[in-house]
Amino acid sequence: MIYELSKEYDANRAKARLNNLIAGGKVIELTARKVSRTTLQNSALHQFFTFISDELNDMGLEFAYQGIKGMEMYLRYTPEIVKDFVWRPIQIALFEIQSTKDLDTKQMNDIIDILIKYFGERGIEIAFPCIED
Repeated sequence: MIYELSKEYDANRAKARLNNLIAGGKVIELTARKVSRTTLQNSALHQFFTFISDELNDMGLEFAYQGIKGMEMYLRYTPEIVKDFVWRPIQIALFEIQSTKDLDTKQMNDIIDILIKYFGERGIEIAFPCIED
């Protein structure tokens, strides 16, 4: 079971569970986990990938995929293509982190800034989703 101890409800549940385990004389192992981002932040990140793929498609650009014995195939951009072939290479180059789930908020913001600047310099306006929108 995972408890986010910064939230009072989860902290109380964790205390109750620990007290039950102590009363039962159990052997346990505690580990602290780094919370990389919230569900809302994760949703916003994937919406950002959608914004970028939509803009690239609206410009008539296609993704050149080379995978079947060197044959080149042209595909419409998808959020997954943006994540794997636009976002992830920057992430790996900057932080040597493979998975987006291991990024903290500052690292995400650094990559977002790079992409917004890059696309902005080419006349493509994209913005990271915010809750007000």
